[in-house]
Amino acid sequence: MSDIPFLNPTILQQLDLPVPSRDQTPLVLPQLNLNHSFEPSRDLLAYRKLYGLDLLAGDYWQGYIQMPLFRLHVQVFTPEREIPLGTVCLLHGYLEHSGIYQPIIREILDQGFSVVTYDLPGHGLSDGSPANIQNFDHYQQVLMAVYQYVKNADQLPKPWLGIGQSTGGAIWMHHLLEYAEKRQDPIVDRVLLLSPLIRPAKTAWWHNSVGLGIIRRIRRQVPRHFRRNNHNPEFLRFIRLKDPLQPRMMGMDWILAMSKWMFEMEQRPACRIPVWLAQGALDQTVDWRYNIEFIRRKFRLQTLLMLEEGSHQLINERADIRAALTGLIPAFLHARPKHHYY
Repeated sequence: MSDIPFLNPTILQQLDLPVPSRDQTPLVLPQLNLNHSFEPSRDLLAYRKLYGLDLLAGDYWQGYIQMPLFRLHVQVFTPEREIPLGTVCLLHGYLEHSGIYQPIIREILDQGFSVVTYDLPGHGLSDGSPANIQNFDHYQQVLMAVYQYVKNADQLPKPWLGIGQSTGGAIWMHHLLEYAEKRQDPIVDRVLLLSPLIRPAKTAWWHNSVGLGIIRRIRRQVPRHFRRNNHNPEFLRFIRLKDPLQPRMMGMDWILAMSKWMFEMEQRPACRIPVWLAQGALDQTVDWRYNIEFIRRKFRLQTLLMLEEGSHQLINERADIRAALTGLIPAFLHARPKHHYY
């Protein structure tokens, strides 16, 4: 049995369906409309099949949200139960996209919660310079644009919860600290961080500021090096060789924006908002020891789950390694809510 829900794109061709692409598929996205049932076009049906999203129970909507800076690809999933227990806003990591998060979307739906997720700018079917961003503040603007667009939808009831992998976790931490500094309640009741980005691993080449400055002057992009960021060989093979929406280049502006964001996050005051954290002990993408201490200083760390054999990309980790995370998700979702912090 396959350890991933994704299809080989050649199967789409055998079914006479187009293979999704960043150039063509966004052109057929309708504006997101949660007031009517959604019937996917042939191109969007191909997208759903490729990433196993057609295997999920419940209702589904897909479309774009236009904001001043970006045109965002957004997906909404609801469970089979008549009234969802709440809503999870799920944010993916750098060099990823929301399509490959099918396993955790399925687990959330199985617990009776709705899911709203979107592709970050420059990723998946959202527009923007590929795998790039000028300022991490843009991620906050995107988060709030999506929230304002869907917050009153019947399909997405409160409480809202946040889950973020890597850069997705960074976006949630930024949001929590920014709102705490203003003494305002965040848009989510609590957050689950999966291998969150605060500081990259010391082995990352962009830790060398001199080398980074030289490269930045010479070129705006560098080829992506596909690292073994988990222990699931089928998943690693899929993203490296078969996923048509995987970025093949890394933007220098993103790395510079991240460096600036890291400094700004250190300057923000601590807050009382609880976070849950799952971290792989074999993660070589982020400096997880430093990151855990940062989280302890800045937040109320409610739960820390260390996966001793886990690496960075936990959502598609090998099943035996991921089993503990599968148990953590229901506990996080059904924890007693606290609706006000300020």
